[in-house]
Amino acid sequence: MTDDAMLTWVKLGTASMYRGYVGVRRDHYRLPDGSESGWDVLEIGDTVSVVAFTADDRVVLFDQYRVGPERVLGELPGGLIDPGEDPVAAGIRELQEETGYRAGAVHHAGAEWAAANSRRRKNILIAAQCVRVADPVWGEGESGRVRTIPADALLAHLLTGELSDAGAALRGLHAFARAVDLSDPLRTLQRRVAGLLTP
Repeated sequence: MTDDAMLTWVKLGTASMYRGYVGVRRDHYRLPDGSESGWDVLEIGDTVSVVAFTADDRVVLFDQYRVGPERVLGELPGGLIDPGEDPVAAGIRELQEETGYRAGAVHHAGAEWAAANSRRRKNILIAAQCVRVADPVWGEGESGRVRTIPADALLAHLLTGELSDAGAALRGLHAFARAVDLSDPLRTLQRRVAGLLTP
């Protein structure tokens, strides 16, 4: 058996198990050894989170109740990307809707899979020169508190494990620190982020 054949799974079928805000489907596979196995797959739209730096060297957070942990988490602003919407446009929209802040310049720092059994991609934006321009406009089932923390406190906050996009944000910050061909104000912010990431 070739190396590729040892890694190839063959999908035999799929069935929808639940449809709501999140969908669950059951996929049935034949594994390389000939055995068969069923797997639950979460179906939810792609999301975006924004690491939003203000002009006065602070980072915008959105404290909100999260039903999984059953408590308030100090989250990065963000949310679902509408069907057909660009991740950058979605992040700019979500930042302003949730917090009232407008981004001065934005860098898309990539995306990653939310989980091994999920179809969702988690996009991360790094935003510079964010300014409060309006009150938040929250959608149905959304409420919270907007606050900022010093940029120097960002890594400690991400490393607490008390928010849902910390891993993606850390990866995004590292990708941003290595990005090329940035123009100001992103180039200036890049130097600041590189300093935050250096022990």
